Amino acid sequence: MRRFCRRVVCGAVLLWLGVGGARAATVGFTEEFNNDLGGFGGGSQSYIRIATGGVGGGNDGFLRFANTTATRLGTRTLAPELTGDLLQDGVTGFSFWLNDVGADDDLEVHVGVGTAFSNFWLSVEGFRPPENQWAEFSVDLSDPSDWVQIIGFGSFKDALGQSDRLLFRHDLSPLDMFPDIIAADVGVDRITVVPDPSSLLLLAVAAVGTGLRRYRFDWSCRRSLPTRMTPH
Repeated sequence: MRRFCRRVVCGAVLLWLGVGGARAATVGFTEEFNNDLGGFGGGSQSYIRIATGGVGGGNDGFLRFANTTATRLGTRTLAPELTGDLLQDGVTGFSFWLNDVGADDDLEVHVGVGTAFSNFWLSVEGFRPPENQWAEFSVDLSDPSDWVQIIGFGSFKDALGQSDRLLFRHDLSPLDMFPDIIAADVGVDRITVVPDPSSLLLLAVAAVGTGLRRYRFDWSCRRSLPTRMTPH
């Protein structure tokens, strides 16, 4: 019984935490920008890590990407914790915090996933960060109707299976390959790969419970079997 429980627990943890060489995106991972840029760059005239004033205040860092003159505004990362075969890795979405730092800008930030230049998608919903305040937003990867393809061919499922970057960019509808231009600055912080660890723990516990119920059922069935009679 003890050996069986160990196997069930280990199996559940391996399944939901994504332990294995084939996995890339890390469910539950959060980019806090407390040490570096988190692999983010490109798309804007500047992108820097600010050491203070993040979601946690004080010495909590965040990423600021900005344009001093009107041009495309955005930033992307190729970080392995945020990219890969998102479906296989168990990723169901991303949560993140945005801040319209500095002057009040008319921002509409969309999230992008997929393969650059061949099959890339943007979230249909655009997120409007409040002026000089942090607000939490999220995107759900389970419904293709929440996303629009802006580059290439293929299905949304294919894009999730080969996502080589995570993008945040300003754009206005209709969404296409070439975004609207703007002079503005945006703060982003606490980008989390959903589901978070607490959800994974609940899933693991549920898996353990299912395994234990199955074990009890099998054991009770064995005990109810008639005793084999020895022929005389």
